[in-house]
Amino acid sequence: MDQAIAYLKKPHKDPFLLVASLHNPHDICYSIIEGTVQPRTTAEGPELPPNLARDPNEPEFITECRNRHKYGQEMSYITDWSDDLWRGYLHDYRRIVEETDVQVGRIMGALRESGLEEETLVVFTSDHGEGMAAHHWVVKLMLYENPVTVPLVFRWPGVIATGRVDQTHLASGVDLLPTLCDFAGVPVDPQVTGVSLRPVIERPDLPGQPFVVTELDPNPDEPAKTGRMVRTDRFKYIVFSHGQRPEVLFDLTTDPGETRNLAANPEFVVELQRHRRLLKEWQTATNDTAL
Repeated sequence: MDQAIAYLKKPHKDPFLLVASLHNPHDICYSIIEGTVQPRTTAEGPELPPNLARDPNEPEFITECRNRHKYGQEMSYITDWSDDLWRGYLHDYRRIVEETDVQVGRIMGALRESGLEEETLVVFTSDHGEGMAAHHWVVKLMLYENPVTVPLVFRWPGVIATGRVDQTHLASGVDLLPTLCDFAGVPVDPQVTGVSLRPVIERPDLPGQPFVVTELDPNPDEPAKTGRMVRTDRFKYIVFSHGQRPEVLFDLTTDPGETRNLAANPEFVVELQRHRRLLKEWQTATNDTAL
């Protein structure tokens, strides 16, 4: 962050792109591995999520991911955690996020002091989320909402309306490049995956894209073991490459905690088939041959 601030304080005659990649709150993983998480009582720690418990009928693929001892080995450290330890973990993670917020505030202050605030588009986002105790999960490497949901904040005084929270339109990390290029007036190669979000940022009444897809590759040593997620306005469909019960369908409107897998429910067979079809179309369009 010090380097980013020093860059902003330099004279700028031409447009620039500055990426300030903060490492944290990534390091919550070391608190888990090194055993520094301290238990906290109900009075001391954050509330536990209502979907803390794991599904006894979860896909076999997820159960296997809980037992890795390399890349994602944090899961093997939390099998016998008490509720107080879960509270301690949530407390520690939130403290790291608070420390990160301070650094974000520093760079925003430097941007203002440099006189560039009114002519600079700022985007705040992340590469992945965190388990946050839901489903007895920590770190990333899964397709539940907490690991796959990331912040995506656009700020440009006088150009982008302030104070609006968009909980309607779907967006993906692959949309960031075409969005930045659109605002900058830079053409994008048609083969680039992703769409510009500028239209729905400027016109929230527009419909936006009907679905987004997320890929999961949880083990670099076993690239054939993978997963895909299709997110539509109401449903989330997940399919894994291996194991029993490989399909998951959640109705996020009625079940935001993802506690009821509807994949085997005959009442939702139409939605299941629709999401299968969307995934197949996306894989064909992007030359994705997995699964």
